Amino acid sequence: MSTEPTSSESPRADLPVGAGGVIRCLFGGVLMGLANLVPGISGGTMLLAVGIYRLIIEAIAGLASMRSPVRNALVLGLVIVPALLAIVALSGFAGRFVLEHRWIAYSLFVGLTLGGVPVLLRSLGRLDILSLFGSFLGIGIMALLAWSDGASGGEVSGSGFVLLLIAGLAAGGAMLLPGLSGSYILLILGQYVVVLTAVDDARAAVSARDWGELASAGGTILPVGIGVIVGIGLVGIVVRWCLHKHRSLTMGVLLGLLLGALLGLWPFKTPVPPEVGSTVRGVLIETVEQAEAVKTKYWPTVGFTPSGAQVAGGCGLILAGMFISSAIGLFGSAREDEEPAKPSMS
Repeated sequence: MSTEPTSSESPRADLPVGAGGVIRCLFGGVLMGLANLVPGISGGTMLLAVGIYRLIIEAIAGLASMRSPVRNALVLGLVIVPALLAIVALSGFAGRFVLEHRWIAYSLFVGLTLGGVPVLLRSLGRLDILSLFGSFLGIGIMALLAWSDGASGGEVSGSGFVLLLIAGLAAGGAMLLPGLSGSYILLILGQYVVVLTAVDDARAAVSARDWGELASAGGTILPVGIGVIVGIGLVGIVVRWCLHKHRSLTMGVLLGLLLGALLGLWPFKTPVPPEVGSTVRGVLIETVEQAEAVKTKYWPTVGFTPSGAQVAGGCGLILAGMFISSAIGLFGSAREDEEPAKPSMS
């Protein structure tokens, strides 16, 4: 008697078959790519929104265990390729928007982050001791990250290979978790604009056939890319195991990570030119010429007192972000609930 699980109990039964399933994966990939350009929007929530989150988790775990490797690799490719294309196409705009309109962008990010809370609360069901402990643990982790960033005044103290690898690892893992934004992790680690600018520089270098500039941008993109791939793979396997074995604690940690993310999103800060004697990317600025040569994306940030109009505008943007993120979360929750009962056979 075969021990192969039946279609009703195997996650592989939910793998997309035919044009309908392929389109769903492609669309989910585009949404995930767009989400990972915006701190506060979760790539995992986008996968929930099109009903393919569990499919992706199972495909990652299946690929790691070499179960149906070709099919699982195809499923992941249908999501990853359009996600990368969306990131490359819009990275320059997203990076410039954050640099030039920080308080507007961050106010929206706060709202988008708050809007993700109901997604996890619905998934959690009810709070118990384990979920509460996990929530405090998640908040503590994010508070530590925010404090580490704030201790240097928001300055990017370095973007070496190891730091970029760690940033990619953390962002890759985060982008797979519903309610947690991978680009937010890059933001609080001081690498968000650095990475987006490098991607945009690489795109421009390819168009201009400037191979030297492409190699320079590749020095940033390569370690981040390696980290993202490893992070997605590790988190996919770990999340699958944790959700099966310790669901309440796992969902509590996710909720805490989301709530703690707000600690690093104070909108009323602005980039300022570095001064002589400061350190930027691990280099001591010793002359005025060195300070003037530092690119805007590496400038430290300082807080400022907002005007009444800015406070009102920030509140409005927070509410708008909450509405957008909550609406996506509601749609995603409904689609995910439908998935097991109605596998794609189009």
